[in-house]
Amino acid sequence: MILRGKNGVLKFYESSLVLHGAAPLDSITVDVVKYDGASWSNITSDVETDDASVESAFIADNNDVIYIGSTSKFAMIRYLKGNGSNYAVESGELVRTYFNGTDFDSVLAGCVDGTASGGGDCFAQDGNISFQIPRDWAIGANAFNANLDADKYYIALKATTSPSTDPDADVLCPVDGQSFEMKFAAMDFEGPIGRPLQAEILKLNRQTMGSEAHYVKGPDDVIYQPMPISFSCFIDTVYNDVSLLAALACGNPNYGTWTSTGTTTKGDTKNDGSNSNPAFVDSNKKTVNTQILWTGSNPIGLAYYETYYPEEGIKITESEEGIKLSAAGGVYGVIEDIYGFGNRY
Repeated sequence: MILRGKNGVLKFYESSLVLHGAAPLDSITVDVVKYDGASWSNITSDVETDDASVESAFIADNNDVIYIGSTSKFAMIRYLKGNGSNYAVESGELVRTYFNGTDFDSVLAGCVDGTASGGGDCFAQDGNISFQIPRDWAIGANAFNANLDADKYYIALKATTSPSTDPDADVLCPVDGQSFEMKFAAMDFEGPIGRPLQAEILKLNRQTMGSEAHYVKGPDDVIYQPMPISFSCFIDTVYNDVSLLAALACGNPNYGTWTSTGTTTKGDTKNDGSNSNPAFVDSNKKTVNTQILWTGSNPIGLAYYETYYPEEGIKITESEEGIKLSAAGGVYGVIEDIYGFGNRY
């Protein structure tokens, strides 16, 4: 199935980890609050930057909850012990929920806990916690508790069991990659809504159907082949000229929330769910994450991870309406639904 559209917001991400509230995302504010089962304390200043400030023993038992909020939606949390002394020991699986407009009873879907040890204990190592942005994620958590802010999107994290060693945190904060939002008029977008599956090959018993007949999976290459993606826009002298081309090449648009050379996203996702996608042989070929969101009362969109736009696929044409840029590329990574912008790979 192919998705086509002429409206929406189109953004390109690279894969460096930029803390919310740090340049170039300094227009975003965060809030990190701890509840120990009896009292509330704000620990934002200890965990929002990678510095000498550390929140010690931020989870002491399975009644403790960490509320992490941001004025912008996010899909990844960065955890660093940093200058702290201890990772968690025997903390169990991470419990993760979000504020749905009423309470924190809804579980975050698609969560990957990069802080988990080989035994599954959360906050046992430095890493990222990523998840799918919920469709009904809401602000206004101050109605749930006055210690939370009214203008932020919050998630809640806790341990399944009381750790025998309590973890420390130098960083426990939302992160994103640098991003470039394309400005457009009469944009044409086209992309798939999913990846193909392996073929099912029928094996017969001496070419005869019987009780021993069965299917086997075909070659893996179909899972990793690039899928076509394209868009077009009108060129202007502010947004979509050299800045757009730099973003597509994972360079440095030097505009807005993308102000340094980008880090390629190639190899960040796992199309088969288990193995990381291979990197390009040519290190000069860099991919970006492409996300498109159709706004409204119930925003919905798609994230295309590891997209590559070769120069030969980018064309410029002139007409009475203006100068039109058309870009055609390939999606090498995971494709998934989104309900808000946020980089999780």
